Amino acid sequence: MRIGEKLQILRRLKGFTQEEVASKLNMKRRSYANLENNTTKVDVFRMKQIAKIYGIEVDEIINFDTNTAFDKCFNKNAETFFSVEKLKSNTSCEEREFFIEQIQVLMNSFNEERRAFMEAIVNLKKSIEKNK
Repeated sequence: MRIGEKLQILRRLKGFTQEEVASKLNMKRRSYANLENNTTKVDVFRMKQIAKIYGIEVDEIINFDTNTAFDKCFNKNAETFFSVEKLKSNTSCEEREFFIEQIQVLMNSFNEERRAFMEAIVNLKKSIEKNK
């Protein structure tokens, strides 16, 4: 996976638009889009700025792991990330599809946690009954 693809995933996980990230980097949206499209190479200084925006280290961008990125960067602020107004206003069809995929991943994660919790309760009940 190339750097631009990684940057795009990180941005989407945070729920940012290209315009928002470009603004945080003090650059034009088109210039930032060129980074995501691998048209322009990302220098070390810019990479450090980008890592800071996402709250990760530069090596986490370079040695990219989708699960780690999701855990660290997914915008857990439901009011911002799941805002219907934001989804409708500044998102492309591709971004909406990504948004839906991430919701599905999140829901699957909740289902797995719920299943594990229910198993723990059943095991705890069995253990209590066994020790009576």
